[in-house]
Amino acid sequence: MNTETSPRISEAPFDILVAGAGIGGISAALAAARAGHRVALLEAAPEIGGTGVHSPVALVCTWFDRSGRFINRGLNEEYLPYLYNPESLAKGVIQTYHEEELKKTYLRLLAAEPLLTVLTSCPVVSVERRDHSIHSVRVADGRDFHVRVFVDSTADGNLAALAGAEFQKGRESDGRLQPCTLTFRVDGVDFTAFGMDPSKPDWARWSDWHLIADGLLPYYQKLHRSGGTSNPREDVLSFPDRGGRSLLFNQTRMAGVDPTDPASVENAKIEGRKQIEEFWQAVRVHPAFARTTGVTISTKLGIREGRRITGDYILTAEDCLGEARFDDMVAACGYPLDIHDPSGTGSTDMRDIPGSGYYHIPYRCLVSKSFSNLLLGSRCISGTHEAHSSYRVMPPVSAIGQAAGTAAGLLIRSGGDNLRSVDPAWIRYVLREANQFVEGECRKPPFSISPLQ
Repeated sequence: MNTETSPRISEAPFDILVAGAGIGGISAALAAARAGHRVALLEAAPEIGGTGVHSPVALVCTWFDRSGRFINRGLNEEYLPYLYNPESLAKGVIQTYHEEELKKTYLRLLAAEPLLTVLTSCPVVSVERRDHSIHSVRVADGRDFHVRVFVDSTADGNLAALAGAEFQKGRESDGRLQPCTLTFRVDGVDFTAFGMDPSKPDWARWSDWHLIADGLLPYYQKLHRSGGTSNPREDVLSFPDRGGRSLLFNQTRMAGVDPTDPASVENAKIEGRKQIEEFWQAVRVHPAFARTTGVTISTKLGIREGRRITGDYILTAEDCLGEARFDDMVAACGYPLDIHDPSGTGSTDMRDIPGSGYYHIPYRCLVSKSFSNLLLGSRCISGTHEAHSSYRVMPPVSAIGQAAGTAAGLLIRSGGDNLRSVDPAWIRYVLREANQFVEGECRKPPFSISPLQ
């Protein structure tokens, strides 16, 4: 990995540009670079990692189907290898991660790729399009990037929107988005005060998860009854780290926030910090917090929903709940539909995927309807408000990003100029070789796909 920080105007010799260095963008960039392509990974923030690092929820959401089979593997298994232990899964262990450890893993994997250049503090500010293709993008320091394939792995589809791509935002009835959150971590927690023993193997199990909420809920309910908080959330939601040292709270709730409006985001951060202070003052008297030194508030707002770029196909709730199987499948998802009420109440509509417990995500959802050389490599893929509530979490987003980076590389290898000419069976073949879960015919491309060939 090359890292550039000094501003200069140049036309960089890249094949593929990936915008957004969260789990989707990192996965797209790694997949493309490992296939022998020169990749520029652009991140608007000062550091890579995206929501999973800078607004963590600690919990790793579903990466397996109803039978326990792993349906999100590939790069996600490199990021979080301990997840892929069938015994832990069978025991019902609460699988969490620590954001600093995840960031170190990302940096290590990126640094191992000589064809990959990471540019932080480098937002895309304008896009030049020619007919139905993107010609170049310009970043804040004045550099122009002319590449063959662009991958929008920003959470909110920022590159695509700047290019004029068609998109949707919010629920169909009124355009309102799911509420956002501001998470925070409390270190030095004494879990024995909750009746849990971190000294035992596999101590944090779903069967005991309620002990934490049960212990803290009376304090929070008293706060609510007194009118001491503006937080509409009715329950206590937190997850322990694997080492039994800390709790990560996903406790705040701010409605009416538009992630594409900086003022809206900043106001939500202020409200989130207020809700955290109210909550912490109420629960800190619990014996579990006798030795804590305070809270660490995440640096980034936890956004559940932003733009959804319209692709050649729009994934629906019916597809998810119907365990959809597509001929152009390139990723899978087993996380439930998880819709936090956009009106800001404390309610959540969560519906499990029935039957097999997973559905396919088709390649058509990753191809922007408006362009021939723009892929979608994060939660901004083409889907409805309801479907988005399912595939927006880390494991499927990792699979989406890996599929997008793979498709970008295949287009270049094929010598084509339209992403629709890339056969999904080729994508599945390459993904399968990279230890990713796929279903459907896998066909080796009729051209060289390896930098070693």
